Amino acid sequence: MDSSVIVMIVMLAMPNGESSVSVKPMQSAETCRIEAQIEASDPYVSAVECSELTDGKLELTFRRGPERKIPEAVVERSTG
Repeated sequence: MDSSVIVMIVMLAMPNGESSVSVKPMQSAETCRIEAQIEASDPYVSAVECSELTDGKLELTFRRGPERKIPEAVVERSTG
């Protein structure tokens, strides 16, 4: 039985300047890769990575890709 812990880390960048990070457990590395491709298509996702917990440590290696333009918020009040 495979007891490794695989997680997907998603970094969001919102139009109002806020950002957040979410960590989602995955069943396998292959499932994580598929889900990461789906998440990466979201315009508010600035980075996504799959990682495995090894010796109680979670190591991340985000690579800088092309700069992604975050969609602007469409709220009347925000334009003055």
